[in-house]
Amino acid sequence: MLGDLAGRDGVPKIDKMPDLRNWWRYGQESFAAVRPDAWYMPERVTMVNWLDTFAEMVAVRNSIDADPILSTRIDTLVGTEFSLQHRRLDWLLVECLLEPMIVTTRTYTFDEAVFDLHYNRLEAGLMAEPVRLVEVIPLNGFVATKTEIPLPDGVVLCSMTDRQMSRAIQVLAVPVEFGGGPNSVQVSRFHQWAVTKERSYPVRSYKQGVPEQPQAPSFPSLEEPAARLVTALRVVCGGSAVATRPIHMQHDEDFPHDIEGSAALSAVVFADVNRPTLLLAEDQVDAVLKVYAMLAEPAVVQDRSLQVALRRFVFAGSKPLPADRLIDLNICSEALFIQRNKIKTMKKADTVAVSGGQMLADDPVLGVSRGIIEQFLRKAYLLRNAEIHGNHTSSKTMTLLNGDKTTDLARFVDDLTHLMGRAIQLALAEHA
Repeated sequence: MLGDLAGRDGVPKIDKMPDLRNWWRYGQESFAAVRPDAWYMPERVTMVNWLDTFAEMVAVRNSIDADPILSTRIDTLVGTEFSLQHRRLDWLLVECLLEPMIVTTRTYTFDEAVFDLHYNRLEAGLMAEPVRLVEVIPLNGFVATKTEIPLPDGVVLCSMTDRQMSRAIQVLAVPVEFGGGPNSVQVSRFHQWAVTKERSYPVRSYKQGVPEQPQAPSFPSLEEPAARLVTALRVVCGGSAVATRPIHMQHDEDFPHDIEGSAALSAVVFADVNRPTLLLAEDQVDAVLKVYAMLAEPAVVQDRSLQVALRRFVFAGSKPLPADRLIDLNICSEALFIQRNKIKTMKKADTVAVSGGQMLADDPVLGVSRGIIEQFLRKAYLLRNAEIHGNHTSSKTMTLLNGDKTTDLARFVDDLTHLMGRAIQLALAEHA
């Protein structure tokens, strides 16, 4: 093949090529529907049965037919019982062997080391027994210093691979900004993480026979773990991280990629990129894992007031306006503190303040006295009342937990978020 190409075409043309099937990474946040290195094939190469014009193909096909495994996996439908794709030998050799060799050497000269590299990869893929599929649910508005955080039951929180990012862009599971033309997009680094889980399925071939009633995969299956993780991240780290659409795709290291994959096109609520959830310290990672585990405890699930508090806490983090977050955080405090205080004769504001002060007094994380906490919670309740009754709060002076004065409601709400996140962690620990 290389000799024919060299004799008739001289040298290959290797350059960027428009690719509407994939989004290729060109920087931390830059992606384009342009393949960075591609071989511009002569027209005859793309024609069906071009390889069969070479006499050597008879021996190649005979060798494949004599192999008990390869003979069932080429020129037939191959994949899993629920997703089969036709695998043509001629195009397989062109796309997965010839083209990579030419792109690597940028010549039509045969290089045995390059051939061995790409051939061994292709043969190993064709002989592999399992097909590995990965379920991916992207997180928007999140970043961590670690590149991978294992969770129970094989779930992993990690940064997405380039192929996963490409698929997430295609199915609108991450927010994009167009720049430099319709084939170029920007995706913030805060939208490049995901909750993932890998599963293996046996290879199926039409030549070997497939079940009359194929069993669909368990998909989507990560929605509950992803939602629980988002809650844990919000409680410990604050911010506005959200989980988006479940994606199903073949593992990056599987080769060739025979499974097209799919996505659940559910509704997506995007995060506030100005308030991302930052998982930076090791002690935060430990705290998130503890909260993630406690959220699944039956006693926690059955605690109705705690569930209301959790739901409202998450709602609050999703709101872009600090006044809206203030209202939801106060509902959270009412659900959490009023049900836990045995004194029923107080006004709600006092009940919230006293109960919150009892729970959080001298907490080592907050490092604030009971009196300051009670005063802070009373102020939060008064600000909430002013907001829901239509009074302006922007000119009011507020005292932060560290004693500083401010007229910036957003700063006050940030402190309230931190305080309520800590209170939720202690309430969860009561059930642990």
